[in-house]
Amino acid sequence: SDVVAAIYWAVDNNTGVDAISMSLGTSPPYTYKGFCDSIMPAMTNAIKYARNKNVIVVAAAGNSGSSGVSLPGCISYSTTVGAVDSNDKIASFSGRGNSVDLTAPGINIYSTWLGNQYKTASGTSMSTPMVSGTVALVKFAHSNYTVSQTETALFKTAKDLGKAGKDTSYGWGRVDAYGAVNYAGVSSTRENLQG
Repeated sequence: SDVVAAIYWAVDNNTGVDAISMSLGTSPPYTYKGFCDSIMPAMTNAIKYARNKNVIVVAAAGNSGSSGVSLPGCISYSTTVGAVDSNDKIASFSGRGNSVDLTAPGINIYSTWLGNQYKTASGTSMSTPMVSGTVALVKFAHSNYTVSQTETALFKTAKDLGKAGKDTSYGWGRVDAYGAVNYAGVSSTRENLQG
């Protein structure tokens, strides 16, 4: 309920918010290989609300590997992020399932840490903010982009890895910030990409 309330608060109390970055999730048995919109309707409705207000919700795929994607990443309205290593190989822990949209570096990432510290860590919680940061760059360059246009820029320019096209490990591929910012053909929608 705190996460649901936080999504509404972020959307309604922050003028100009472009993305909500959620490096959190559930563990087995609450992981899903398919979409999980009906599992937690309040969370699904909150993420859908954000999307309808032109705020993209970037969520971690979780660290349960082939067991599936955690909540809220398994919700279809999320932009869900898995983790790759420095060679663009999927991390063994990266959650896999139909809801994975993108991957980003997630192994041995040096970052800020609780208590005014820095730490090296691995996980989809490390890759998620890389995609959120890319959303910020895209929106800075193209402030009029909708969520669908932003996702199209992300998905169409991602470095395709694994099986050709979207797959359950890499999604559309590893995020390419430079490519996404400079992508020009944004008339496609998420639904058209998958069709």
